[in-house]
Amino acid sequence: MRRVACQNRRVSPVQAVRANTVLRLLAPMLLLCSSLFPVYSAAQQERPTEAQVKAAYVYNFGKFVRWQSTAPATDSFDICVLGKNPFGSALQNTVSGEKIEAKSIVVRNTTIMQNDARCRILFISSSEESRLKSILTLAQQSNSLTVSDIPGFAQRGGMIELVSQEGRIRFEVNLAAAGNAGLTVSSELLKVAVKVIGTNQAGEIGR
Repeated sequence: MRRVACQNRRVSPVQAVRANTVLRLLAPMLLLCSSLFPVYSAAQQERPTEAQVKAAYVYNFGKFVRWQSTAPATDSFDICVLGKNPFGSALQNTVSGEKIEAKSIVVRNTTIMQNDARCRILFISSSEESRLKSILTLAQQSNSLTVSDIPGFAQRGGMIELVSQEGRIRFEVNLAAAGNAGLTVSSELLKVAVKVIGTNQAGEIGR
């Protein structure tokens, strides 16, 4: 089995198989390589589903965002899904056994939007589009990274919008929205975004 490694990091066979599942549609981000992603197996796998690809993006976004130091300390890194869960088991399977900021990742599903600072990443389902404005207001107060595939999400004040282009999943970043919530987005992530809206509060794009 041939392996392509970033910085010769070693992972378990289970991690390698799970990572390979989303390899093809994460290719633009893999071009950065260096320390961004773990080892990937080249063994042939079935083409990943859209849900698997989006789940992989949501997980990896957490590696390229810095939350303000005033964020409350928690024992876990929580990814919250608001509304109808579009991932099925894909998101849970993707983050199983993984860590961000040296914390185990917890996936929480909810239908009620609250000012919940435990949600480091908040994925907003398309089922919640009718109340998007109020959701984004609360999310900004809780310093959550907002992600969605709702059309026009980034233009409407969301932070990262998953978009489909030429049959592939890409993403747009509203840097101003992230900065207003006290989040700093890595310049490495911005390099592979198809569109970046605005600047952060310091007037700079990323870090």
